[in-house]
Amino acid sequence: MTATIKILFDILLLRAGPEDLPASPRLLWGTFALLMAMQAGLGVWLMPEDPSILPQALVSGLASLGWLALVLRLFGKAERFTQTASAMLGMACLFAPISLPVIASIRPQAGQAVEWSPLVLLAFGISLFLVYLNARILRAAIERPLFQCVLLFLLGEFLVFAVTLSLGIGAPGA
Repeated sequence: MTATIKILFDILLLRAGPEDLPASPRLLWGTFALLMAMQAGLGVWLMPEDPSILPQALVSGLASLGWLALVLRLFGKAERFTQTASAMLGMACLFAPISLPVIASIRPQAGQAVEWSPLVLLAFGISLFLVYLNARILRAAIERPLFQCVLLFLLGEFLVFAVTLSLGIGAPGA
């Protein structure tokens, strides 16, 4: 377990890739469960007024995994799903304790706009780094140029957002 955590930190520090993780379904579902627990726990603590935290986390997590499986299949690399998904979920787990409090602190009340602050810039910076990090993981899996992987990752995020909205989960307030 310690070796896996070290590999995840090495991926975070750009010294390793998803291929360095064990191809373990147990690791995949363990990181998925950990991410759901972290998002639910931090979400309930930081945003108690939002009852859709856990359903939104679950739907977005499953939609993300579905999108990743589709992309890997389309590029003929379906066998890399377990390691790639474990790496992406692991990165989300590492960032959740930082990103969720930042997002909760800048989240506007109903009818209000987001006000610019250093926390907004921090959230933007975290988002950019996570896009780069996940695109880098995807690049290692499908062996395509980084720019193409950035676009595929962003398309997947858009799809996840569309799925959650279409299900009425996490819909913006009136």
